[in-house]
Amino acid sequence: MAKRKYIRHGKPADTVALRNDENKLVLNLLWGDPVHVIEESGGYTKVWARAATGWVPSDVLADEGLLELCVIDVGQGDGVLMRTPDDKWHLIDAGTTNQRQMTRKGAANFLRWKFQDDLQRPVVELETVIVSHPDLDHYGGLLDVLSGNLNDGREFEVVVERLFHSGLGRFAAAPKFGKTRSGQVQAPPFDEYRIPSEAELITELLDGKGSFAKPKRPFEKTFAAFAALAGKVPRLVQRLSNADEYLPGYAPGAGSGAVIRVLGPVLETVAGVPGLRVLGSESVTRNGHSVVLRVDYGRARLLLTGDLNTASQRLLLSYHDRLAFAADVAKGCHHGSDDIDLRFVRAMNARATIISSGDHESYAHPRPRVLGASARYGREAKGVEGDVLPPLLYSTELARSVSIGFVRNVEVANDSTNITSVRVRLDGGGQQFRSLASTPVIGDLVYGLVNVRTDGETVMLATRRESGSDFDVQAFKAGVDP
Repeated sequence: MAKRKYIRHGKPADTVALRNDENKLVLNLLWGDPVHVIEESGGYTKVWARAATGWVPSDVLADEGLLELCVIDVGQGDGVLMRTPDDKWHLIDAGTTNQRQMTRKGAANFLRWKFQDDLQRPVVELETVIVSHPDLDHYGGLLDVLSGNLNDGREFEVVVERLFHSGLGRFAAAPKFGKTRSGQVQAPPFDEYRIPSEAELITELLDGKGSFAKPKRPFEKTFAAFAALAGKVPRLVQRLSNADEYLPGYAPGAGSGAVIRVLGPVLETVAGVPGLRVLGSESVTRNGHSVVLRVDYGRARLLLTGDLNTASQRLLLSYHDRLAFAADVAKGCHHGSDDIDLRFVRAMNARATIISSGDHESYAHPRPRVLGASARYGREAKGVEGDVLPPLLYSTELARSVSIGFVRNVEVANDSTNITSVRVRLDGGGQQFRSLASTPVIGDLVYGLVNVRTDGETVMLATRRESGSDFDVQAFKAGVDP
C-alpha cells in the first residue's frame, strides 16, 4: 500500500494544485487532504488523491493529519464524520435512510467513498458511532451504514468499535419515549432560568447492547430495525450524558490529541433513580436531550449540538457555565429551527456556524431568526493574513448546487423517441402526468459538504464551488478568547 501523507502547507486558506505529467491542472487539494505517495522526483511528489493521479510540491506534504469535520449533506437531517488526531474516525448521526433521501444518496455513500476511494481503506472502520437522539433524520441512515448496504446493489464492510446514544428509545406502545417517575431533583448550580425542582424524569433508559438487542418492551418498527443492528454490529454500546464528562478515550491526558467533552444530555435523579427530564411534548423531549459534544484541540473548539431547543438550552445553561459552550465552529441547533433561547446563541459565540438542512421540506429551515442571531451573536475572527472576518454562516442546503436542463431526446432500446409523446408522473406529484419536454431534469449535483479542518491553531472551512474543482475557503486563528 502506498504511504499516506497529508497536505500541510503554510497557508491553510490556499488550495494546492494537483497537476498531471503535462503540468495541466487535474484538481485542487485542501489543507489536510490525504494523498498516497507514488514516487518523488526533483522536489515534486507524484500522488494519488481523490481517484486522480498527479504531482504536488514535496514541501507541502507532512506525515500528520489534522482534526477534521465533514458536515455531510444528508438533506433534512444531521450527519457529521470526524477524524481525530489519533487517526480514528467518528460518525455523529447519519441523516435518514438512502431510500428517503431526495438524492437517494446519504451518509453511507459518503463513508464508502471516504474510506475506499479517498483513504484507500477497503473497510469502513469507525471508532465510534454517536446517535445524538432517536429521530429518523439522525439515526435512519445508520440502517444503511451498520448494514454496509447502499441499497443500489453495492455493499461494503463496516467495523464499529463503540456506539454511544442519549438513552432515549422509541417504543411501540405508550409511554413511547419511556416510563417516567416524578419527584424532587437537586437544584442545578446555575439558577438564572428558575428550573423547577419538581420534575418528571424518563427513567426507562436504554444503555448497553442488550437493551437494544433484547428490549423489555417492543420498539416501533423503524427504530426496531436500527436497534437490531445496534445490538449486533458495534463491539460496545453505551449511554452518554453530562455525568460522563468526557467521551471514553478522549479525556484530558488520554493521549488521543483531542479532548471531547460531553455536555448533554443532562442526567438528573429522583429518589436516587437517574433519568432525563420531560421537557414538553415527545418531540421536544427527544430533540432536547440530544448528545452535545465539545471537541477541544489546541486552541480550537468545535461544538456539536444535535437538535437542541429552547427548553434544553435553558437546562444546559443551568448545569454548565456559559463559557462551556463558546466555540470557534458550532453546528447550528436543530437544522436552523427558531425554537432557540438567544442566550444560548450568545453563549456559543461562534466564529462560524454550520446549519445542516434540506431542500423540499416543510420546516422552512433555516429560519431567518436563527440566521440573524448566529451572525449578531457570533464573533469576528482574525484571518490568517491579518484581515478581520465577520461571523461566518454555512448551510449544507445553500452549499449544494445543481444544474437543471430539459430533455431533448429519449433513447429506448437504441431507438430515438419524440419526447413530445412522452409523459411522466413524478414522486409526490399526485396522479397527474406531465409532458417530459417541459419537465426540468437535474443533470449534475454538487453536494453541500462543509469541510472543517484545524491544527489547533488555525481553523479552515471549505465548500466546493458550483463549477470546476476549486473551493471557497476561509481560514482564521483559533481561540475562544475575543
